[in-house]
Amino acid sequence: MTAARKLVDPYPYEEQVAPPAIEAPQQKRSAKRRRLPATLKICLVAACCVALSLLYLQQQVTSYYLNMELVELQEQVNMMQQRNDHIMLSVEAQRSLQQIEQIARTELGMVDPTYTAILVVSEPTLLAGEPEPVWPSDPSPRRQGPGIFSTLASWVNKVLPLGGVEAGTLQR
Repeated sequence: MTAARKLVDPYPYEEQVAPPAIEAPQQKRSAKRRRLPATLKICLVAACCVALSLLYLQQQVTSYYLNMELVELQEQVNMMQQRNDHIMLSVEAQRSLQQIEQIARTELGMVDPTYTAILVVSEPTLLAGEPEPVWPSDPSPRRQGPGIFSTLASWVNKVLPLGGVEAGTLQR
């Protein structure tokens, strides 16, 4: 039983010791914290709120101006896109064959070959009193009838009158 006695404390009650008395008032002053007055705290909180609201308003105004500038730039982009489309249409119009033909007719004085008049003469006629032309290299002038190409050309002109087919002969 000796073991059980060791577990039990012979004095179950402890004496309470009174806290030591504060001896020096100087320690109290150094430990005391300084507190800000309530009006000063309210003023600081109000100043922070005003500063935050001014920053928010400044952000909103900047955002508004940037949005206005964005709208203006988008309008400029749309205007430039329309101008680009107009220029592209103008370039395509200038490249068209009709425009090239018009410029060739008006500025360069060119004539459409389908509107030219062609006169096919089967045999040259001599005026009265004119001598017959003679080539210097041809010793004997000879008269021939219309050639095969002249006959074929006149037949095609009669069948298909599309602007005239002409065939010539090489005679000296």
